[in-house]
Amino acid sequence: MTKTALLVIDAQELITTEKLYAFDSFIPNVRTLIAEARKKGVEVIYVRHDDGKGQSLSKGNTGFDIYSGFAPEAGERFFDKFVNSPFRDSGLLGYLHKKGVKRLIVTGLQTDYCIDATVKCGFEHGFEMIVPEYCNSTFDNEFMTAEQTCRYYNEFMWKNRYAKCVKMAEALDMIHNSDDMPKISRVNEPHIRRASEEDASRIAEILVFAKRMKYRSIFNDDAYSFGELQVLPVAKKYIESGFLNNMFLYDDGIVKGLIRIEKEEILELYVDHFFQGQGVGSELIKYAKENYSVNYLWTIEKNTDAVRFYEAHGFHLTDIKKYEEGTTEYLVMMKR
Repeated sequence: MTKTALLVIDAQELITTEKLYAFDSFIPNVRTLIAEARKKGVEVIYVRHDDGKGQSLSKGNTGFDIYSGFAPEAGERFFDKFVNSPFRDSGLLGYLHKKGVKRLIVTGLQTDYCIDATVKCGFEHGFEMIVPEYCNSTFDNEFMTAEQTCRYYNEFMWKNRYAKCVKMAEALDMIHNSDDMPKISRVNEPHIRRASEEDASRIAEILVFAKRMKYRSIFNDDAYSFGELQVLPVAKKYIESGFLNNMFLYDDGIVKGLIRIEKEEILELYVDHFFQGQGVGSELIKYAKENYSVNYLWTIEKNTDAVRFYEAHGFHLTDIKKYEEGTTEYLVMMKR
């Protein structure tokens, strides 16, 4: 079996519109591949195109982000590029090599620009390139209609030259039979996994007692520590807010710690008081650094234990501060 990744190229809000060829097939097909890849442990990687300052498709402008129908889950990697090829000066190529990826399933926009460059450059870099049907699209141009363009590249230019152009069923079979499925861990073997609703009460328990132990002496607010901060309301909040969607747990038969990630930020990292000093926090932060693009976090300035911990793991204090909401205490930003 072959280590596989699913690429979603330039499917950004500005250009993912109903004017695309076969829009009604393109959208559900790509959604299906993303959903199945996540189920089977195949990494979904996003690429965004930046035309540069002053252009409509530029970072910071409305429409630059990934199309909402394909939106990344917390922790999923994305790379920005300034040329048609996603492999040039974006960090993607080195990341794929580090992860041992050999096969790329390519989806996204636009067929005659960045998808063409992705297929051909990926082939040159030695990847097995897979192009599923109706998973890339484009607009009319001055030489061909969008339909003619898509047929030209998918049925003639790439097929049997640079890529395997396959039916959806075959692409899904590749996902289902890749070697990316997480290995089943033995009881008591450290394992980091995504949280689910069934974990909510245990997560809340860790959060409540860790916050009482760490923050009571800083905030001196017993009304919060022993009033508002209760296991059942916290569990309900984390389910209803969607926080569990981007949370990962250290679970070796007992859930001992948690980390919550959003894009490049570590939002929370807590370890059960009874299991501190056993390397649980170190394993969680190592997992975040190796698998996601985390590069900053906020922590309470007076929580010197946390500051020292993050410094030991490659984060450094900055001069950026802000108030913790509803308090007179500062949060400080730490960056890698």
